[in-house]
Amino acid sequence: MNMKEFILQTIDQFVRSPSLGLDISERNAKYFSFTSVKPLSIDMFGEIEIPEGIIEQGEIKKEQELIRIFALWHTKQPRHIRSAYITASVPEEKSFVRVIQLPKIKKREIALAIRWELEANVPIPPDQLIYDYEIIEPIDDHLSHVDVSITAFPKSIIESYVRVLTQAGFKLSALELESQAIIRSCVPELHTRKTYIVVDMGRNRTSFIIFSGDAIRFTTTIPLGGKTLEENIAKELGVSIDEAMEIKKESGLDRRVQDGKVFSSLIPALSVFVDELRRSIFFYQDHATHTHGAESIVSSVILSGGDANLLGIDTYLASALKIPVIVADPFMRTRSVLAEPIPAMSPHIALSFTTAIGLALRQILTQTRSFAQQNK
Repeated sequence: MNMKEFILQTIDQFVRSPSLGLDISERNAKYFSFTSVKPLSIDMFGEIEIPEGIIEQGEIKKEQELIRIFALWHTKQPRHIRSAYITASVPEEKSFVRVIQLPKIKKREIALAIRWELEANVPIPPDQLIYDYEIIEPIDDHLSHVDVSITAFPKSIIESYVRVLTQAGFKLSALELESQAIIRSCVPELHTRKTYIVVDMGRNRTSFIIFSGDAIRFTTTIPLGGKTLEENIAKELGVSIDEAMEIKKESGLDRRVQDGKVFSSLIPALSVFVDELRRSIFFYQDHATHTHGAESIVSSVILSGGDANLLGIDTYLASALKIPVIVADPFMRTRSVLAEPIPAMSPHIALSFTTAIGLALRQILTQTRSFAQQNK
C-alpha cells in the first residue's frame, strides 16, 4: 500500500476529531485544523492576539491573562473544535536539542541511559528537565551503536504551558518543539542523505534548523525578524511602522522602489542575517557527527515563516550563500490527499502558518506510521 493510501485509510479509520495545531509565540497564537472526514481538507485557521508582555522570550510571564485569552477564544468555537485534542508548540529558545551515541542496548534500557547522558549534555540537572527522545534510523545501517535525538526543556517552562492550556479548556494531546513541526510540514524527504537548513523567519526572531539523516541536528535562534526590517524602513523613509510594513510587503528587495532607499535600508540587517546563517552552516559542516550516510554539506536552504514572503529574499540569500534556496510548501505532505488540489489558503498565508500546519499534521502522520507498522 502506498503512502497516499495509508494516509487516506488512516484518516478514515482513526481520525474522529479535527487535527488542531496551536503555534504559540510572543504576540499571537496561530491555530490550524484539518477536517476529521475524508477527503482531507482545511477546517479552520486564524490568529489569537496576545498583548505584549504576557510571553517574553518563550516564557509565560502572566499565566492568568493568557488563560483568559485562550479560554475566551476556546468557548466561542464550534463544538467539534472544543472537543478536539490539540498539539501545541513550545519555544525554540528554551530548548536543548542533542544527538547522542549509546551502545547497542535493549530499547527498554535506553531511557535509563539517557538520564545519565543528560547530565553531560544539558546544563540543567535532570530532575529539573522534561525531555523526550527518538532513536535515529541510520541511512547506512552498519553501526555498532545507537544514535538518539534528545529534546529537553526546563520543567518549569513545560509545566507553565500545560497549566495555561488545560485551565483554558483545551484537551492537550502533545507539546512539541517548533522546529519539529516545521520539519514535518516542509522538508521534502525525512529519511534522506541530503542535509537541509530551514530558515523560519518570524516577526521578532528567526530560527535556523539543520536537518540531516532523519534527525534535527542543530537549532539556533537570532533576535532578528520582520519587525527589525520594518523599523529600518521606517527610519530611512520617515514613515510609521504600519506604513513601513506595507512598503515591505509590496516592495521587498526591489532596488527600483524609492530610488533604492527601501533596498538600502534593509541591507544592514540582512547582512547580519546572512552572516549568522553562514556561521550556522559552517559550524554544522565542521562539527557534523553521527550522520552515518547523510551528507555533511548543506544541500539547500528552505525558507518558511511569514517573512519568507519578502520579495526577492530567496534570490538574495542564494546569491550570498552560493546554495540553492527554495520557499517552503507547508502542504507538501498532504497535497496529494487534500480535497482541493490548491487549498483554500494562499501560499503567502500558508507560509506564516508553517508551524501550526506541522503541529496539526502530527496526529495524522503519527497514526499513519502506526497503521503502516501494523499492516507490514
